[in-house]
Amino acid sequence: MRFAKPLAATVLGMTLIGVPFAGSALADSGYKPAPTKHAAPAKPAKPAKYNSSVTSLRASVSPGEVKQGGSYTVSILARGAADGATATVTSPQGRSYSVTVTGQKASKTLTVASDAELGDKTVTVTVGNKTATAEFTVISTKKHRNHK
Repeated sequence: MRFAKPLAATVLGMTLIGVPFAGSALADSGYKPAPTKHAAPAKPAKPAKYNSSVTSLRASVSPGEVKQGGSYTVSILARGAADGATATVTSPQGRSYSVTVTGQKASKTLTVASDAELGDKTVTVTVGNKTATAEFTVISTKKHRNHK
């Protein structure tokens, strides 16, 4: 028994020293880490709609004469093109615009620059592997008076 008191003190001392450290580990603090979210596997991209089934392509411009600064509409008829196919309209200045084909038709309204050169211009339309062109004429905004 002579060792009982020092043994008890040692055990009690170890317990008192260890409880604060163990207590925090054993206590439920209420904190729960958010579950790790794994990114869903990437879906393969849908292939671009290639319009190899386009049997004929026509483009027209209305009106046929456009004043400087005026607007004109490019109408497209793409026979055999699926709904959602893309038509590319390229202006005489070289700017390209994408248009969606619906019911084998599409249109795009463009504007002539107010300082555009006068004369004949060409618009190019491409759908799939087919290309069509349409012409219009840029005319002056100035009114000419007839002198008789």
